[in-house]
Amino acid sequence: MQRTQLQDLAKVTEASFQQEYQSLRPLLEAEAQVQQQLARLDAQIQQTRQETASAEGYRVTGTDVLWNGWESATRRQLNMQLARLRAQKLTALANLRVSFGRKQAVSNLYMKHR
Repeated sequence: MQRTQLQDLAKVTEASFQQEYQSLRPLLEAEAQVQQQLARLDAQIQQTRQETASAEGYRVTGTDVLWNGWESATRRQLNMQLARLRAQKLTALANLRVSFGRKQAVSNLYMKHR
């Protein structure tokens, strides 16, 4: 293989690696956002439990049942979203590893033919 061909191949593999790397970033950001939403939900639950411990009307009116239903549905939705994002992230990481391996292989070939 000629040196110019290796240089061209190195550019292509670098571009491929950068593309895979850039496709991972939005997934990581979305995962962090969902984790923050889950943390806020946990904080709301703690605050509600503290506030409702002394509120009799909360249980009498059935508001506690409504709140628990909303919390459960919201948590389920966020956890499903998080699982979906993590599955996408694992696929993106696998693609990134393959792309990185190709980039390294071409780089090693290029260094040997210098």
